[in-house]
Amino acid sequence: MKFFQAVFLLAVFLFAGCSSPIPRFFVRMFSQIGDPIESVPNKIVNPILPDVGLSVLWVGHATMLIQIHDKVFLTDPMFTNTTGMLAKRIVEPGIDAKSLKRLDYTLISHIHLDHFSFGSLDLLPKNGKLILPSGGLDYSPEFGFSETRELKTWETLEEDGVKITAVPVRHFAGRYAFDTFWMRDRGFTGYVIEYKGKTVFIGGDTGYDPEFFKETGKRFHIDLAILPIAPVEPRDFMGRVHVDPKEAVQIFEDLGARIMIPMHHRTFNQGFDPTPDHAQRLLEGISEHKGLRDRILVLRIGEQWVLEH
Repeated sequence: MKFFQAVFLLAVFLFAGCSSPIPRFFVRMFSQIGDPIESVPNKIVNPILPDVGLSVLWVGHATMLIQIHDKVFLTDPMFTNTTGMLAKRIVEPGIDAKSLKRLDYTLISHIHLDHFSFGSLDLLPKNGKLILPSGGLDYSPEFGFSETRELKTWETLEEDGVKITAVPVRHFAGRYAFDTFWMRDRGFTGYVIEYKGKTVFIGGDTGYDPEFFKETGKRFHIDLAILPIAPVEPRDFMGRVHVDPKEAVQIFEDLGARIMIPMHHRTFNQGFDPTPDHAQRLLEGISEHKGLRDRILVLRIGEQWVLEH
């Protein structure tokens, strides 16, 4: 076992405690390290479109390539085969990082290893800006982006017609287990992107909080909400910081958004969900029951939807 893995696991056991499910999560991760990675057929070679109003491509996990007219945004880039040399991908990235010839904004929702991936950021074009949550600069090496900037909750970056606002979510930060104690109230965020009449909400990782999302819904007219739906189990543990599909749909309704696209599922084995598509199946049942099939768009990894020309 590599030195980093050994130190990380020791920190997890010491700070999580033997009765916590966290050590068992890591045992499960290591048991799957030799499993093959599923390929994505017919990857899109040119994902940045010449003429589009709003498009979204799911790269996998929380990585979404969003294009609004001429501006290109990437969320939580994860292109490596493992996260933190621990959890292995189930499905390869939906596009090759080298197919991204430019990025105007790369948005990091929080500093956990599967969302703030240094190896993945190294693969990206550096012509645009890197946006981090409050406290993120303390963890960020110099990647070479044109600018790296933190945003506090409700703070807005506004330039060239683009507005990016950090909005509240319910999660936690800390990158190396032992630092969680002093990163409880920073290092994580959601975002709202506004550009040329289109508004996109990005949920990052979050538990459910009605006040947060109702307030965001009051402040913005949201066209598209990109929301996590996993891990689901064990619910008594995950529910504090990860919404399940039912709660994600409630956030969608609290925001008053027009369309929802789920993410943060199918890419890694998370928690104790029985199958990789467990959350997706739950979501599809809920959307059918609530009559939302036309408004909740479930993408395949590597699939690109053009919502508006």
